[in-house]
Amino acid sequence: MDRIRKKERFRFSAFAGGARFKRAAINTAILVVLSVALAVVVRFATLNDENVADAVLRGEPSLQIVVLSLIIGVIMSTLIAYTFYVKRDADRHVTGKLVPVMSVAVFITFLLALVFGTTVSLYVSPLALCSLLVAILVDKRVGIVTNILLSQMFFLTYILVYGSEKAVESSAALVTSMVASIFMIMFLDKAHNRIKFTVAGFVVGICTAVVPMLINYLVDANDVSQILLSGLWSFVSIVLSVALFMIVLPLMEYLFRLNTPFRLAELCSLENPLLKKLANEAPGTFNHSMVVGNLAELCADAIGENTQLAKVCAYYHDVGKTKNAQYFIENQKGYNPHDDVIPEVSVAMIVSHVTEGYRMLKKERLPDEVADTALQHHGTTPVNFFLYKAQNFTEDNLDKKEFSYPGPKPRTKIAAIIMITDTVEAASRALSEKINSPTAFRKLVHDMIAQKAGMDQFSECPITYKDLAVIEDTLVQAIPSMYHARIQYNNNPRQDKDA
Repeated sequence: MDRIRKKERFRFSAFAGGARFKRAAINTAILVVLSVALAVVVRFATLNDENVADAVLRGEPSLQIVVLSLIIGVIMSTLIAYTFYVKRDADRHVTGKLVPVMSVAVFITFLLALVFGTTVSLYVSPLALCSLLVAILVDKRVGIVTNILLSQMFFLTYILVYGSEKAVESSAALVTSMVASIFMIMFLDKAHNRIKFTVAGFVVGICTAVVPMLINYLVDANDVSQILLSGLWSFVSIVLSVALFMIVLPLMEYLFRLNTPFRLAELCSLENPLLKKLANEAPGTFNHSMVVGNLAELCADAIGENTQLAKVCAYYHDVGKTKNAQYFIENQKGYNPHDDVIPEVSVAMIVSHVTEGYRMLKKERLPDEVADTALQHHGTTPVNFFLYKAQNFTEDNLDKKEFSYPGPKPRTKIAAIIMITDTVEAASRALSEKINSPTAFRKLVHDMIAQKAGMDQFSECPITYKDLAVIEDTLVQAIPSMYHARIQYNNNPRQDKDA
């Protein structure tokens, strides 16, 4: 047995090592292609008056392309290394997308900056675009460093290609780009929708336009037209960066399935097709999800997690119930299909909503965290009602796994929050009489959280006992206000069938 276990451990470590090597090889290949592509674009942009094919045949641009590729490669490698250092504790879904996301952002920005810089003015180069994309899709700290390194890279290559006479203009544009980008990244937290962020872009553009004007004043105080034009073009650069940001961001959100504050705000809209489908086909589940969303938002705020993400995950966690809505008690209207099937079929219908929801969310390209939470929010817990019902039909011991959710267990704090709030909210509706007794209700919430912990459901996520205690206090305070002064109805013996 020990030999088998050692062999399995070796196979797992070999597989993990192979996967890491494959990811590293892919990331390296992406960086090499990006560096060469940017060098080629920069070099051939200068071949305006001669035949490009003839220049290639003579081999004239080759050495410059190699040198530019090396310069860009060193800067990009430094940026990627810093990004992985900052995101070293991130989930593999996030780290696996870092290099592709940043490479796409850099390439688009560099290309647009080169086009506008050479055809209009160097001040118009929308370099803030890349730092904004990286800040919102990866990390704000990485966004600031990206802005600094990308600005240096662009203006260095610009001077190498067009000559040192552009040094003053490049320096003024460089400083303006860095200052404006840092302020725009700071506004990302305060602007909760795209309109507010656009307005913030206008304000920052106006305020930072003075920077190139002062620099040009120091160089030549008599050249009033150049001073005014530098400020005007700098303002246009910031506005252009924001406009391009609003166009490119939704495309990258969809392409890489990433969550951003803007994307999450849109997903909370009840006009979203999946939420409308849930409301129409499983209205009881829809109402439950809305309440769980409010509770999850409060709990996430209490332990310092992303409140918007928690709310979105809660809204969509049960979307898979639209597949067989009538098998869930909150959607039934008198008839209960579980009365006509064996417990094994009932369990299959109940547990399938997590995998079905995961499939639907992936198909609609919602953020990975939302789809993963839908799959994880029941973990590997058993559906006890049907387990006990099946046990009454046989004297043999049944395999508990056959009556349990497939998992995996929650792997993030938000997934754990959804597991807890989902269970406690359902129990609060079923046992509403306990809500009127603070002591009894606290014991109910405490016991339900302890039961999940006792079943080892939180072993794969970073949630702490302190977090669980804070979540318990939050739910004990919030739920009674939602269900106060309820009319007491007769108990329904089928209320726990989908728990």
